[in-house]
This record gives sequence, C-alpha cells and structure tokens, in this order.
Amino acid sequence: MEPIKNLADGREREAGTQVAAARKALEDAEKQLAQLRAYRAEYASRVNNGAAADGVRLQNFHAFLGRLTGAIEQQEKVVTASLATLERLTDTWRERRIEAASIGRAVDRMATGERRAADQRTQREDDERSMQRVIANREPS
Repeated sequence: MEPIKNLADGREREAGTQVAAARKALEDAEKQLAQLRAYRAEYASRVNNGAAADGVRLQNFHAFLGRLTGAIEQQEKVVTASLATLERLTDTWRERRIEAASIGRAVDRMATGERRAADQRTQREDDERSMQRVIANREPS
C-alpha cells in the first residue's frame, strides 16, 4: 500500500503546483488589466484636457481609445478564464488532498493491524516457549 500512498501524495503535490501556477497566471492577468485601465484613463484625460487640437488628431485619439477598450475587454476575458481555471484546479487539488489523506489513513490502519498481529504472534510464541519450559522442568529426570 505504501507505493499507492506515495502515488496519491505525488498527485496531490502536482495538483498543488498547478494551483500555484494558475494563481500566478491570474495575478499576472489582473495586473495587466489594471495597467491597461490606468493607461486608458491617462490617455483619455489627455484627450479631455485638449491634447488633440484638430479633428484628425482627435479622431486618432478616439480610435486609439477604442483599441485600448477592446484590449481591456479581451484582458477581462483572460482574467475571467484564469479565475475559472484556478477554481477548477483548486477543486482538483482538494480532491487529491482528500484522496491522499484517506489513503494515508488506510495505510496507517493497515500498519497498525500488522503490528498488532505481529505482537500477538510474538506473544503466542513467547507463551508457548514458556509453557514448554514449565513442562520440561516438571518432568522427572
């Protein structure tokens, strides 16, 4: 049973590694989203403060703001997908942790049972040797 326990422990560790990677990916995606939003806000404030004097420049500013908004929407989808992946992998990790703990308890119970059986065998053998000595000492020579 020990190899099965080791396999379950390895699966739990691997699931934990995947959760950590997914958490990092989510954090990175959220950071990029925040940066895009901040950049858009800064750029929009320039437009609103009259940075674009003529119509063509104003049109270019608005076109770029539109592209930034599209990039933000795409990044929001990445964040949502990353969150869903993290949740799914976290659920898998929890299942693996429960599985590994259950197998660990089963292995511990089996080991305890084997020790108890070995102790009982040893006790019976000791009792039998003691009985044989008593019998041997009672027999007349």
